[in-house]
Amino acid sequence: MDASPVTLAGLVVALVGFELLDRAREALGLTGGGELRDHLWKWVVPAVLVVVVALEGKTLASVGWRVGSAPEFLLDVTVGLAAILGANLLMAPVWARVGDGGESLVEGIRSFASLSVPERLFVAFTAGATEEFAFHGYAVERLLALTGSYPLAGFVSFAAFTLGHHGETWDRHAVARIAQPALLTTLLYLWFRSLPVLVAVHAVNDAVGLLAVERYAPETGDEKEETAAVVRWLGGDR
Repeated sequence: MDASPVTLAGLVVALVGFELLDRAREALGLTGGGELRDHLWKWVVPAVLVVVVALEGKTLASVGWRVGSAPEFLLDVTVGLAAILGANLLMAPVWARVGDGGESLVEGIRSFASLSVPERLFVAFTAGATEEFAFHGYAVERLLALTGSYPLAGFVSFAAFTLGHHGETWDRHAVARIAQPALLTTLLYLWFRSLPVLVAVHAVNDAVGLLAVERYAPETGDEKEETAAVVRWLGGDR
């Protein structure tokens, strides 16, 4: 595949498009309105990429829109969710001892507490669909076509995915935690090469956290001590 100007522009949009969009909104005074409005804006990036794919003369299959039979799809999604949710459980004791112990991630999750359940599900689906389309569907597929290197395509995508989350909602400590699912979803995409599968895995994983947002509400003194005891137990302190 040749590195045409259209494809190079598409890679820029895929890898840093969300950041460029945020800066453009700030310059034009289009910020504010809360998390729901911010996520509505995220659809601009995949919309632009759909146009790019059309200008390239390709179909959505070229950016990973591939899926086998229904049983295969469900099996792949189940495997992906087991990998991500299982890793979350296994790594919880480690993350409890690293950085700020997860407090910044919790603060970020709390920012969605005012949203209704349907709104949280919309946010989860939007994150899954828009981020997977950009960072994995377009970026990975085009980098693979241009370089033929799975490690390079995966690393560039993973780095852009992780760093792209740094902002008002997620600080550097939260981004370090986000690197874990970012790495796993990148590896899963390289394995399955199916955008619908990764959208489902990503969206369900996010939905699990957002639907449980009340458990991250500010705690009382007794609740804080109870939580601290649980964290110590998970970390091996009896």
